[in-house]
Amino acid sequence: MKKYVRLLPLMGLMLAGCAQSAEQQDIFTSGAVVPEVTTTSPGTNTAAAEATTPEVPLARLWRVAGHPVIYQGAMEVEVADFAAASAHLDTTLLRHNAYLTSARETTDADRHQQLLTIRVPSAQFLSLTSELARLGLVRGKELTSRDITAELAKLSRATAAADTTTQQFSAQEKQLLTEQATLATLQLTYYQLRPATELTPAADIASQLQTGLWFGWRALSMFLIAASYIWPLLLGVAVWAGYRWRRGKLALD
Repeated sequence: MKKYVRLLPLMGLMLAGCAQSAEQQDIFTSGAVVPEVTTTSPGTNTAAAEATTPEVPLARLWRVAGHPVIYQGAMEVEVADFAAASAHLDTTLLRHNAYLTSARETTDADRHQQLLTIRVPSAQFLSLTSELARLGLVRGKELTSRDITAELAKLSRATAAADTTTQQFSAQEKQLLTEQATLATLQLTYYQLRPATELTPAADIASQLQTGLWFGWRALSMFLIAASYIWPLLLGVAVWAGYRWRRGKLALD
């Protein structure tokens, strides 16, 4: 009996320890703050930094975070193969969700040329111009941007304080500015130079002879046409000259 009495304190300590463990378990499972352990791979930060780094040169200098900006630009590119450049341009515009509003193609003795007006989402404007520069040799490039935050705020104040007519006008102007900020405009000209035609000496002489004959015929034609207009005057001069000649001959006789 004494042996069991001695074990009572030990059993009390064991029961107290079990109760404390149960209380801690209840705390963790009841929604209390449980520290989360997150693990990151060694290359995660590097990959995130590379993802935020712009691929377009000087892109950070153009961006205005959170501000509506109107982008406009003009480019002139000399290409080596006009057909290949046109095909590459089609896929490039589709990839950047861009479209054409006008296109004008011309061919003369010097070059085969295409003049395009392109509309592209403003977020894709810089990357599109950078990719179009790879079509060939860039002969000219001009890009501009205009922050319209102040203009939109001014129009908003005018819309709130003006009459109905002015409100409608301000709303239309505000919508126009917003559309221009949503879609950028790019004027693209790309062309292929045509090789100069080389003439052999015989062909050069034949060309000059043909030009001379054509010029002589044109001069004779112009003379005959002019004579047909002034033939009465020429006839009068001829009659007067014949009369003077006959009178002088009679005087000598």
